Parts: sequence; C-alpha cells; structure tokens
Amino acid sequence: MEKLDVFRDYIQRIDVLIVDKNPSSRSRLLKIMYDLGCKRNKIFTAGEMSEAEELIATKNIGIVLSDYFIGGGSGFDLFKVVREKFPDKKELSLILVTSNISQTAVAKAAEEDVDSFIIKPYTIQSIQENLISTVSHKVKPSEYIKLIDQAKELITQRKLDEAIVVLNEAKKLHQKPALALFYIGQAEYMKEAIEQAKGSYSSGLAFNNIHYKCLLGLYEMFLEQKKYSEAYQVVKKIAKFFPANPDRLAQIVRLAVQTENYDDMQMYYEIFTSLDERTEQMVNYIGAGLFVSGKHKLINKKIDEAIRLFDNIAVSCSEFSKFTRAMICALVDYDQVASAEKYLSRFPPGSDDQEDFLVSEYIIMSRKGEQHSHLAKFGLDLYNKNIRDPECMKLMIQAMEACQYKKETIENFKSEFLKLWPEEASFRVA
Repeated sequence: MEKLDVFRDYIQRIDVLIVDKNPSSRSRLLKIMYDLGCKRNKIFTAGEMSEAEELIATKNIGIVLSDYFIGGGSGFDLFKVVREKFPDKKELSLILVTSNISQTAVAKAAEEDVDSFIIKPYTIQSIQENLISTVSHKVKPSEYIKLIDQAKELITQRKLDEAIVVLNEAKKLHQKPALALFYIGQAEYMKEAIEQAKGSYSSGLAFNNIHYKCLLGLYEMFLEQKKYSEAYQVVKKIAKFFPANPDRLAQIVRLAVQTENYDDMQMYYEIFTSLDERTEQMVNYIGAGLFVSGKHKLINKKIDEAIRLFDNIAVSCSEFSKFTRAMICALVDYDQVASAEKYLSRFPPGSDDQEDFLVSEYIIMSRKGEQHSHLAKFGLDLYNKNIRDPECMKLMIQAMEACQYKKETIENFKSEFLKLWPEEASFRVA
C-alpha cells in the first residue's frame, strides 16, 4: 500500500487536533488537513493547553499538530498529556510546529516524544509530504521500530535479558541506533549493571550527541548515584539544547548551586525569561540561585558581576521581598552601600511598613553615618513591632552603648539576643 493510501485510510478512523495560539496558523493547518482528505468534522483546533486537554479527553485523537509555544504550557507538555491519555495507541502521531530553527535538534533528539517537526514558514507541499511520511511510518512502522516496541514490552514485564537480545537485533537495522542503545541502557540499569548502562547511553550519544533520552538516562543515573558534578554536566547540555519546562529548570538551578557552577546562572536566567509560564516555585528557585551566585561574586570581589545578577532578581523576582532584603544586606556587608540603597525602590508598592523593607532601610542607615541616637530609636521601633533580626538587634545594642543607655537595659537586650541566636556567642555583654 502506498504511503498516501495508508495516510488517507488512517485519517478516516481518527480525529486530528491542531493547537496554535495564532488563529490564522490554525486555519491554515486545518485547510491542509482537509485538502489531504480529512473530514471537517474530524478536525479540532485549540489555542491553548486547557482547550486542548478538553478535546483530548473526549475525542479519538490520532494526529496532533502543535506549535511549541502554546498558552498554559508547551507542545512537549501537550504531547505528554496525549500519550498518557492514549498509552496503547502506537499509531499516534505527534508533530511539533516551530519557527525556532534550533528546535529541529530538539525534535530529532527526542525521537519518541516528537514523531516529526515542521519548521515555519512552511510550504503546503513540504507539510503535506511531512504529514504523509510521518503518519504512514507510524501506521506501518519499520522493522527497527517494531523490535524496539517489542523490547519495551519485555522491559515492562522485567524480562530484561530477552529485551537486550531483541534490542541488539534492532541495532543491526539502523545506521544510528541511538534509541535502541537507550533502551539497552535502561534494561542494564534495571539489572544494576551500572557501568554497562553508562556505556550504552554513551554509545547512543556517539551516534547523536544530543539524543534526549540518552542524555536523560545518564542524568538520572548520575543523580541517583549522587554523582552531582557528572549529573550537572549532562543536565547543562539538556538545558542548552532543549526547551526547559519550569520543573526541569528548577532542578538544574538547584544542581548548579550545589555544584558551585555560579558562572552558568546568567544562562539559566535567560532561559527562565523565555518561559511563557513562570510558576511561583520557579521564580523562587531562580531568585535563590541568582542570589547565591551573586553573593559568591561579592566574596570574590567581582562586584559588577554580582550587581548584574542582583539586577536580574530586581527585575524578575521583586514580588519576593525576601530577595531584595537579602541583596541589600549582602551589598552592605561588602561596603556597596550606594548599590544597596538603589534596591530600596525595588520593594513592591505598600512595603514601607513591612519587615523586609524596614530591616533593609535600617541596615543602610547604619552605614551612612546616621546619629547613634537615631539608630537606637529606630532599632527600638523595630523591636516594639516584634521584628527580630540579628543584624538589626546588634546595631541597636551598639547604638545604645554609644548613647550610654542604662547598662541593665543593654544587658537585657544582649541576653535576649544570645537566647535567640546562640551561635552569635562572640557578641557578649561589655
């Protein structure tokens, strides 16, 4: 049977889903599917993730054409939902549509997560040829893919040695059998043959050095073994070549800090700003990563680099006033008072009576030559507002000593200070 006949037979039996934020793009793809023989009542369109999920729940989806950037997620997120809804539908065809040429590598490397990709702008002829070829190969797969599917089933049944035999046969049928090597690695890892699994993943990467599944297999293996430096080098490559979702990016940022790869944080910030959806958790992670990296730069007297990282926090994480407070305190500690002062204006509106703003203001005041009497009074005001910050309380006590407050009063405050922060044992009653 010819490819076109296979394609037309298939589209009579399934529904097609087109997902794109742009209405004109949706309409164009719809017309292309219609011209190829798909019935109009079997083509469904959506502009964002939530609409698409509703259709996936009720329709017999067999082909998905999705732009990478969709409201509420990405094309990859959508494909994951479709696969979870139809886990046994091997003929399912998931096709990524993108205007970003770098994502061609994404589609190739992902292999199973994306069945094909279409680069915008496309011609009608090119997209028709792509669709017919992709769908016909899914409906009538090659012997290579059939053997991989057979091996996957054996792996699910934990018949690991049998799976490896099948996958070694599959390797002979493909010039670049990275996918077969990935599954060999999976089976070997499940057998706890760690070095063999590492070798199989690496062999797969020798054929395709950005093969998504082989990279992910290595990353997860290193992470489980607590080989954090090795895991980081792999996941950094994943971040470079593959569009990051918030969960994965949060993991990468945390691992970058854990392995002290502070110089990479600017790259992750730029990835973060490219995300359509930024969860509160993701903002928190990127803010923490930028702050730790910025403080490391301060310690190493790389002031301009620290300020650049802190400026990123001020732009993208300002709703978390804890970061602004931490930046101000760090800058003051390293005698960058003028730089610290400019961040006072980055607190959210209405923060003037909030703890983070008041603490920050007080710490800046203490370094600007403010009179001891004023510092003592301001510190007492903070104390009476039930604000307990070690640096503020220390500054208040020192100002009281300079103003010759009653010794008993000062001793009482010092005693409370040491109860609250016993690790500050060097701060003793004079």
